[in-house]
Amino acid sequence: MARIHKRRLVSGEVVWELTHGTGADRQRFTAGRTREEAQEMLNQFNRQLALHGRGPQDGSVASVIGEYAKFLKTNRRPHTVTRYMRVLKTFHECFLTPVFPDADRMRLLRPMHIEEYKRRRAEGEISDSPSAEDMSREQELRRQVTGRRKEGTPKDRAKFGWLGRHGIRTKVSPRTINYELRVLFTFFHWAIKRNHLFINPVAPVERFRLSKRALPKFMTTEELKKFFGACDEDERRLFMSILLTGMRKGEVEHLTWSDISFELGVVFIQEKPEFGWKPKTDERIIPISPLLQELLLQQYAKRTSDLLVFGNKAGHRDTYILDRMKKICQRAGLRSSNVHALRHSFGAHLRMAGVSLADIGDLLGHKDLATTQIYAKVQQEHLRAVMSKLTPLIGEVDRGHSPVRLLSEAKLVITPTHDSKK
Repeated sequence: MARIHKRRLVSGEVVWELTHGTGADRQRFTAGRTREEAQEMLNQFNRQLALHGRGPQDGSVASVIGEYAKFLKTNRRPHTVTRYMRVLKTFHECFLTPVFPDADRMRLLRPMHIEEYKRRRAEGEISDSPSAEDMSREQELRRQVTGRRKEGTPKDRAKFGWLGRHGIRTKVSPRTINYELRVLFTFFHWAIKRNHLFINPVAPVERFRLSKRALPKFMTTEELKKFFGACDEDERRLFMSILLTGMRKGEVEHLTWSDISFELGVVFIQEKPEFGWKPKTDERIIPISPLLQELLLQQYAKRTSDLLVFGNKAGHRDTYILDRMKKICQRAGLRSSNVHALRHSFGAHLRMAGVSLADIGDLLGHKDLATTQIYAKVQQEHLRAVMSKLTPLIGEVDRGHSPVRLLSEAKLVITPTHDSKK
């Protein structure tokens, strides 16, 4: 059975130590500076002991991250694996190893380490240190890049972007740091279930307070007219189809002709095993309106691929939809926008037309109706009717002395003041 006891370190400091087992299987480590802290750790250690039949393993941070990577590759999507492993690599290789080299075991990690990571990340003190493999690859790409940037397909040239390296940004937003803390919390929670750890060091760490986005970033009717007026025929079919369906960027890129049923009048958003792609949420069905059907028939007549609905000129998957949209916004004299703004426009304009939030959520593929609530604020007719109830308090306004007329006839005179000494 595990127990705690006092121990005086070489430095003279007195700490509480946790001991479990005997002989070669004996585990001993510092449990806290106070008895209360050590007792809490002892309780959590005993819970893990009762659950797994043995104490938590004394694995290194690097080895447990490697084991977690295998778990992610089996149970998560490729993009999720990439994002999670990028955060863990930043935490381990760019922060923990250079700043706290002694904290190389999972059980040695404490909330203070996470707090320090949060502070340094917010202040831009964490930078990427390329490995010998990265440096070797970069040198090889530099050797190949001379005179070859325009050779081959865009996919062939992609390896030269940033010379094959995507460095870690040192200055990131509080929202990004909160996301990284969530990833670390998920990792340590998994480690506890696998008996690599018995306390989650991220749990007591506070997240940054973020202002909640009150309104979705959608395009107004006038902005949509200007946007589509600056499109050519191919672009108009593409972006009008996005607006009329509320599809996400990835859903548009992977939409195939087999997903469209003109007979049933629906578009199927479903998994694409041949591309290794799945929808962000559950598979769903989007009805085809008469205008959308006309656009899709035009697109079929001028298709560049028998597989993809909106393939590029070469018939491959179009990965430059966002770049094309930004250029259109520039030509139209609009602020730069993204593909998701058209999806928000789909939901916002449906809500302003009186469509229920439940129906909008079904069309957009929201799992939770709370996600659709952001579109509730764009319809103000019921609030305008409520505000009109204040009219009897004031009475009818004399048209000859209306506030608008009085303001237009008013003359604002600004008399400059002078210093009496001058």
